[in-house]
Amino acid sequence: MPGRNSQFNYQWFLVGTLMYLSMLSQADTADPGQNYKALSLTLDELLTELCIPHDHSLESMIDTSQIWRRKPGQERWELPKLDIPQNKGHRAFYLLEKLGLISPIAPSSKQYDYALLLGATAPGMKRRLDYLAYWWSQGIQFKRLVFLVGQRPLTPGVDYLDILVRKPDKKSQDPFPFTETEAAIMLHQLAPMPEAMRALPVEFIDTPRAWRNGLWQRPNTRDTLKQWVKAGPLPGTALVISDQPHGVYQKEVVRQELPGFAIDLAAGPADPATTLPIYLDALALWLYNLKPFIPDAEQAAPSETVITPGRH
Repeated sequence: MPGRNSQFNYQWFLVGTLMYLSMLSQADTADPGQNYKALSLTLDELLTELCIPHDHSLESMIDTSQIWRRKPGQERWELPKLDIPQNKGHRAFYLLEKLGLISPIAPSSKQYDYALLLGATAPGMKRRLDYLAYWWSQGIQFKRLVFLVGQRPLTPGVDYLDILVRKPDKKSQDPFPFTETEAAIMLHQLAPMPEAMRALPVEFIDTPRAWRNGLWQRPNTRDTLKQWVKAGPLPGTALVISDQPHGVYQKEVVRQELPGFAIDLAAGPADPATTLPIYLDALALWLYNLKPFIPDAEQAAPSETVITPGRH
């Protein structure tokens, strides 16, 4: 199938190019998650740029950032666009890059016990699987592939993916998957990847939905991890497979839920269609999960006084 192979090779070229540029750009970039002073200063700049009134303490700014979070039952693609001047949008993306939410992130090791591929829309999981296959081809090895997915019903349009559409025949009663888990199973069967990687043991953690506050809530990253832990996986080294801007938040949640594991992250480039509200939602989620582990939020506050202008 020449068409599929050509597309596959182009994806590797694109990811490889982005990773090369990322490694060049990250040489002088500190990790804000390990430097609370830098995190505080950059978050202060971002809130000021977007005209969000806020206090100068890191703890207060983290609380303020939660206005960017999705409402219960709301999906990322349902977030409304921000009506802001173009120059402010460019500045916001620059600051999000400083926070580590834009550039791809490469694995820091060559060997892992687990690759944890986190659930997403069907196109999102396809990108993550392609990204993982690229790293396998670059010598990144793991012993078991785990899809942390759940019983989220697929959304027409958002979850549509050509590779998952099969013509109905006598052997196929359902030509399109119904849930995220079913989409992950089909993608593992149909998506191009090295045969040695496909032959590895694979698990699909089919996490159920939960009835909360009068709504069916799809499982989130933490829910899927709790579901996997019930199966009693042996502690080891785990490579989290995600993409930007979600990787940093998801790595933090995995670290919290798997305390006996050594956690690393490989985050692919964001979908070009990713909007600023989606980035801000991911940032707010990361900060929310990071807050309990900041030793002393007041010590990490910016030294200068914040003048509050008068996430949407």
